[in-house]
Amino acid sequence: MRFETQSAELLLAEDGRRILDLAGLSLSNKTLVPVVIKESEDLGLWIELRREDGIHLFLLRWEYVLGIDLPGRMEKPMGLKG
Repeated sequence: MRFETQSAELLLAEDGRRILDLAGLSLSNKTLVPVVIKESEDLGLWIELRREDGIHLFLLRWEYVLGIDLPGRMEKPMGLKG
C-alpha cells in the first residue's frame, strides 16, 4: 500500500519515538502518534513535522513503525442486502 498526503496515527517502536523526539516533534505519552504522511517509499514514510522554525519533511524508516492506524472510509456500502 502506498500513502500520499494521508492523516494517520503511528504505533512506533521505542527507538522510533526517540528519533522523533530528537527531530523536534513533541510527543505526549499517548501510544499512537498523530502524523501527516506525505508519501511512502521503500525506505519508510515521509512525514510532516511542524516545529517552531516551520514545516519540515522527515523520513521515518519502516523499522521504527510497528503499525499504522488510518481513518476508516467506506466508498460504497458493502455486505448483503435483504
